[in-house]
Amino acid sequence: MNYDSNNHLVRFADLKYARAAFVDARTPGSSPKENYCIIGKGVSQDSRQPVHIQKTEGFHIGAAGQPPGVVNSLHTHFSAEIFMIFKGQFRIFWGTNGESEAVLGPGDIISVPVNCFRGFEVIGNDNGFLFTVLGGDTCGGGIISHPNVILEGRRHGLFLRKDGTLADTEAGDPVPEDVELLPVMSRDEVAALNNYSLEEMMNYVLFWAKRDSRKNSFTEAGDFKCYHISGHPSHIDNFNIKSKDGVCIYSYSMTNGGKVPMHYRKEKQVLINLFGDVLISFQDADLMPITLGPGDVYDMPTNSIFSLTGLRAETYTYCVVNGDNVSPPEIRL
Repeated sequence: MNYDSNNHLVRFADLKYARAAFVDARTPGSSPKENYCIIGKGVSQDSRQPVHIQKTEGFHIGAAGQPPGVVNSLHTHFSAEIFMIFKGQFRIFWGTNGESEAVLGPGDIISVPVNCFRGFEVIGNDNGFLFTVLGGDTCGGGIISHPNVILEGRRHGLFLRKDGTLADTEAGDPVPEDVELLPVMSRDEVAALNNYSLEEMMNYVLFWAKRDSRKNSFTEAGDFKCYHISGHPSHIDNFNIKSKDGVCIYSYSMTNGGKVPMHYRKEKQVLINLFGDVLISFQDADLMPITLGPGDVYDMPTNSIFSLTGLRAETYTYCVVNGDNVSPPEIRL
């Protein structure tokens, strides 16, 4: 296989961010915050946004970090947006004016449906950090912010253009002409978006304590627990979160040197390591093994055959797989 496995690795300690990624970046109460583009540019509106791995295959991986009390303002997408809490406590809110909410902590996941305003705030005493998964090669065409968010952004020197990029007057950009600005949504357009009750949205949330491991030929060939986190409602794997996201998310838990067996999937995969140290070993002897620490991301090259080994008392790793109808892993012992 002709690639350097280290070129697909993004260490948590090496993550680079932008602080003016969205139109609310200077609005009081919405800064300072950090936007990370780990795999793909995502929906960042900042032309100066650092991107760790440019190439995408069906989905983008990003992240957000912010201190307590800072808000990521109401916005929506035309593709899936999945929040995976890594550190801290987050108040996730949604609805026409953010009137519904739920609190998520480390290990919790929410897959927010399309065409629904959503935002989040870190609560408690600790800084928060979450990973995001955005479906599609183009993330459905970008991000749409609540009208009030766009208008307030203009008052603080950030102007959203029709092409989805920001004019940042503090960075020296000129104020765009009115014909260049992205029109804000009308009241009728806002009212037409989906609104979910708390009970309805809970169908798209998986709390850490509610996970249930599954047994199959894959787990029987190794020494690990496998969780079916999120995926298409009709998929045979019967995911906890049933959502048409364009991706399927699994997770692997290992204790005391447990192992996910050498295996292959035809679909694109990305590993996001939540905690513990995990060793990736490749069937190709020319490829050096790689150890993932907490928060590390690995962009698994297509057609890789690999195994995972837990190196600490307990490890937990997400596996994001491209597609709604993903095939089962093929064991290669």
